[in-house]
This record gives sequence, C-alpha cells and structure tokens, in this order.
Amino acid sequence: MINDAHERRTLHGAVDFTMMYVAHDAFTRHLERLVSAIEQGSAAAPGTSARWELFKKQLQVHHTAEDVSLWPRLRAAVTGPDEVAVLDAMELEHAQIDPHLDRVDAALAARGGADPASSVWDLMSGLGAHMRHEENEALPLVETYLGPPGWAAFVGDIRKTQGVRGGATYFPWLLDGATEETSAVILKVLPPPVRFVYRRVWAPRYRKSVS
Repeated sequence: MINDAHERRTLHGAVDFTMMYVAHDAFTRHLERLVSAIEQGSAAAPGTSARWELFKKQLQVHHTAEDVSLWPRLRAAVTGPDEVAVLDAMELEHAQIDPHLDRVDAALAARGGADPASSVWDLMSGLGAHMRHEENEALPLVETYLGPPGWAAFVGDIRKTQGVRGGATYFPWLLDGATEETSAVILKVLPPPVRFVYRRVWAPRYRKSVS
C-alpha cells in the first residue's frame, strides 16, 4: 500500500461518499498491480498494457468530472480564504499528476531504458497524497456547502458522461480486486437487470480484456 503519512478520515455525515472512497481504493489497487507485474517481468504483457490504459482512462474521467462539475460548484459556495486555498490545491494537484502519467508512459515504452516501476511508485506517491488531501480537506467542504443535493448533481453528471458503455467498463474496473463486502455495497446501486448484465456480460468481458 501507499506509505502516506496521512490516514483517511472517513466521513459519516449526510453525504454518502462511499463511491469516492471505493474509486480511490481502486486507483491505488491497480497501481499496485502494475508495479507487481513490472517487477515480475510482465511490463510488456498485453494484460499489463490493458490495465494501464484502463487506469489512465478512469483517472482522466474522474479528475475531469471533478474539475468541471464538482470544484466549480464548491468554489461558488465556499466563503473562507482557507477553503478557497483547498480548492486551489485540488486543481494544482490534478495538474501535477499528468507529468507522472507521461513518465510512466515513456518508461513502459522504453523497453529496458527508464525504470517503469520507479515511475509508477512516484505516481502512486503523488496520487495517494492527493487523494488523502481530497478526502480529508475537500470532501468535508462538499458535506458542508453542497450537501446531498449538490453531491447527487455531481454524481448525475458523471453518469451522463459515462453512459451505459462507460459503466460497462467502469464497474468491472472499480470492483476488480475489491472485497466481496465492497462489491455487494456498490452493486446495490445498480438496478437488478443491470446487476445481471454486470455478472453475465460486463465482468467476464473485462476479465478477458486484462488477462
């Protein structure tokens, strides 16, 4: 796991941030798997490449949704300079992640040049610190200023962006390696027919694509 000095302070208020926490855990888990594959000599394997491309896609969707839909709503609502500073930091940290992604891309393409494992570790460190900062400082502001209606609007925007096709990839990726308890909680948000499609179509197709 990421050796980060800051621990997650899980909120148990009016807003249910479970999906955010589970997504953050998925990002961490998939980077750990990437490092493991690289260290085992499978950096060039098709499954490793597929997992990395999926990771990048999901991170891009996640951060873009926050930048476009969540932070602007929150920025319009906060009042104190310290609160504004938190949002400034969120935007800056997102921008700082992009060069890490580029370095991993370059290292994986070097085929024996730069150390890809080291580049992934750097990405894990930067992304991990950002996610803890977001969870512990930004989400409480969402709780205070936007509440359930504002959070529901943000989630709705993500669903519109993802669509059914995006969900067909997102949910198997999100739950790949998650505990049974976590999977059960997340799948409850899907209507029964969609859960059926997830188990019979989406999850098997995902497993095949990254094997």
